[in-house]
Amino acid sequence: MSDGGVSPMGGIVRALVVDERLDEGRVLGDQLVAAGFLVSFARDRADAFEAILRKPPDIVVTRHHPPRSADLDLVRRIRAVSRVPVVMVTSFGSIPDCEAAFRAGVDRYLLLEAEGGHVGRAASELVRERARPEPDPRGGSGTGTTADRMRALARQELREELGRLLILCRGNIAEMARRMGRDRSTVRYHLRRFGMLEGSAGNTPRIG
Repeated sequence: MSDGGVSPMGGIVRALVVDERLDEGRVLGDQLVAAGFLVSFARDRADAFEAILRKPPDIVVTRHHPPRSADLDLVRRIRAVSRVPVVMVTSFGSIPDCEAAFRAGVDRYLLLEAEGGHVGRAASELVRERARPEPDPRGGSGTGTTADRMRALARQELREELGRLLILCRGNIAEMARRMGRDRSTVRYHLRRFGMLEGSAGNTPRIG
């Protein structure tokens, strides 16, 4: 069963929502439809994996219900066969849960927020990132300018470094800044820029 939307990113982009609690899955699906995705639903790991093998979606959005490990098992199984972006959403996250999710292979780990919209934005951003052409090491023109592609690659490398250090330093921004050789305000700025910082004060690392 699915709801449709034509993506503002161009063409139809498909999202698979995995949640055994159908009403909660619908909440995620509504956000994705609002962001322009064509959404389908799977109620368990078996259905989700079968759907991915049959017709790979552009992105997978799945719920995490700590302390269950089955949700992470699905991500590991997906990663064994596909690089499709995976967004994991939770209502009760923690730094250890975040670490486990990233180790399993998720691309974003998000807290479900009451105001909504953030899941759709994160999914759209991930799909856009995957759609960007890889930089040509020979400096060829290709699609877009070399400078644009190099900037996109630099952003991706910075995001990955921040994600790695966020786990390694267990959310300690001062330690992250020390290891990166940057001041704390700069690290906070980039965490906020990539949606990895919680709260308006910008002092708490976001799970995701």
